[in-house]
Amino acid sequence: MKKLFFLLLAPLLMSMQCESDDPIFGTEYFIENNSSIDLILITEEAGEILIKSQSSQFIAVATDSNAFIVPSDNIAFTEITLYASEDGGNKVVVYEQRPIEDNLWIFEELSSYTARYRLIITDDSLNINQGL
Repeated sequence: MKKLFFLLLAPLLMSMQCESDDPIFGTEYFIENNSSIDLILITEEAGEILIKSQSSQFIAVATDSNAFIVPSDNIAFTEITLYASEDGGNKVVVYEQRPIEDNLWIFEELSSYTARYRLIITDDSLNINQGL
């Protein structure tokens, strides 16, 4: 009976030993659309995401047990491509970041273990053709 009790209790004891009190660093990524046009981000997971002019859009989060993760090292995205809709409904590329350039993102430490990176898009950063 003692062996059976120990076998049933062993997984619980082992799982308690694996728990760690080490902090987890969370890094959030946002696109802030400060341009005069609505932008579209297309992802495999979420499809088309509309980022209205003068708004901010959460795009991903990454966690690590050692430090905050710079945008170029996260596993959620490896590039940023933003589109705008033409009058006829066609989508045209107005912004690309291939590969991700960390120096274009603004870092904000929100707490000891939470941070945010913001990519701020303005009219000057867009490749806009007339007719949009």
